[in-house]
Amino acid sequence: MVKRPSVDYFAYSDGEVAFYELVKKFIDNNFLIKSMKKSDEPIDGCANLSSCKSKLLVGKYIPRIGMDGSVKSYGRDVIPSPYLIGLLDKFLDGLYVPAFETARGCPYQCTFCDQGLDQSKITSFSTNRLTEEMYYVGKKMSSIKNGTKSIAIFDSNFGLFQKDIDLSKNILDVINKYDWPQYIEAIAPKSNRENILKINDILKNRVNVGLSMQSLNFETLTDIKRRNWTTEQYVDFIKEIEKRGKSPASEIIIPLPRETEKSYYEGIKFLMDNNVQAGTYTLMMLCGAELGRDKAIRDFKMKSKWRILPKQFGEYNNKKCFEIEQICVETNTMPLQDYLNCRNYSFIVKILANQVFSPIYKLTKKIGISWYDFSKAFTEVIQDDNFEGEFKNLYNDFCKESVNELFNTKEETTNFYSSEKNYELLNKGDIGENLAAKYTAKSLLILDDVLTTIFYVINNKFEHVLGDKFNDIISSSETWLKNLYMINEIIDGNYNFNKNSKYNLEMDFDFPQWLLKTSMPFDNFRKNTTYELGCDIKKIQYMKTELNSIYGDYGNDKIRAFGRFLMQYVGRGVDILEKDFQRLN
Repeated sequence: MVKRPSVDYFAYSDGEVAFYELVKKFIDNNFLIKSMKKSDEPIDGCANLSSCKSKLLVGKYIPRIGMDGSVKSYGRDVIPSPYLIGLLDKFLDGLYVPAFETARGCPYQCTFCDQGLDQSKITSFSTNRLTEEMYYVGKKMSSIKNGTKSIAIFDSNFGLFQKDIDLSKNILDVINKYDWPQYIEAIAPKSNRENILKINDILKNRVNVGLSMQSLNFETLTDIKRRNWTTEQYVDFIKEIEKRGKSPASEIIIPLPRETEKSYYEGIKFLMDNNVQAGTYTLMMLCGAELGRDKAIRDFKMKSKWRILPKQFGEYNNKKCFEIEQICVETNTMPLQDYLNCRNYSFIVKILANQVFSPIYKLTKKIGISWYDFSKAFTEVIQDDNFEGEFKNLYNDFCKESVNELFNTKEETTNFYSSEKNYELLNKGDIGENLAAKYTAKSLLILDDVLTTIFYVINNKFEHVLGDKFNDIISSSETWLKNLYMINEIIDGNYNFNKNSKYNLEMDFDFPQWLLKTSMPFDNFRKNTTYELGCDIKKIQYMKTELNSIYGDYGNDKIRAFGRFLMQYVGRGVDILEKDFQRLN
């Protein structure tokens, strides 16, 4: 509080209840902050400095609204709905993704997170209240011609309880009436994951489904108080997701306690070989979580760096302000260089996890090439000093920026971004961005070179597997994928919608048909085939709408918006980026 003189009161209880107490005191003191502070009386749910600034005054804790009774008591309904009273109407303009929180709290005690540390009991709004909100928002959003078709549900474990299944049945009524929303982003529960499948099936396969694992190392999971499924359970769940035409995704955090470079690679291998999109995140040392406290820092010899949070900056009253985070980059089992090795490799994994490359995963699996082994060979080629190409340059830029974004102190970070030159670069998005999103988007804009590199690795690093019997298959696959996507047309603001973009493509292996029947032998599809391809105008218009809903926050930077789209909507399906095509013979 001493270091932050602009902060009068810190609300340590839930915001709604603490802010209510603050406003009451503010009114009682004739709307004068000085009068509030002069009495040196603590305010319930808040902390503040005494008038002499020598003591910290802490008011009594206020329980979260709805804590009385069980999760079924729906005690949070006493809070007026900002949707139903029209307070958020100005944001329901098609550019913003509507957000909902159906319940608050988390029953788990993961040491890297602070969601379950305050109160592990779940408090909830009623199904009736939430249904009214969905109808209200659905009616308004469906009337907007080119508005976003997405919503976000920000519960920590959506699908954990029966109430979530009940709500999904009512959301289905909204979908049937308005054909909206078409995509539902939600954080899947850490247990009862079968429920999220039920909810997805009820909602016409419109829900993203994730597999948050954080680590696959048993010792690490024990230390972070996390219990995952067995690998057999995960494989069964993955199969259920794939039956629904979705690509499962998972998260890994580094460097967690007792995680090593070796154990990280072993975890990634399990995910990749089971076609799970693996995203790697750096451990945030949150001051409210166990892994942000002194004991854990001492026990695991955690060393930290500082970096800016993407987009969390601005200029207020002629003062530049930044949101800076402390992250862990080293432990007693993962030195800094090992962390950097994992982080740089994670970029390759992130690229290959994109559904654009799913056909290559299916191809290598059929041939007998491990997807993990391929990723390691791909990384070795990219890191070879003698190898050249656009993607090689992009990879080097990623590695360089992943080091340059780190600072030794919070003050050093703030001073760097405060300079006019660096602040301008920050505004443009040249620095201070989410690197995974930024470089994934950039890689797809040079997709042709990435595909060239991928097929170079297949042809030159796995000759012992290929021999000569797959030449036509590899060649046709590369040709097809280099012609399939219309990413540049989506990003290009000057694309001519009236232009006749149809053309014919000839191959001697029917790769598209094989992708529909991968269990069948290659020989069944070895035949001269011609396809007609053309840009799908409806898809381009839809994607431009989705990007508009994102890059409104970014000025006119569609590349940054595209990166964020790829990060947020990983389970949506890659067909939205594909051209329209039909087989002629």
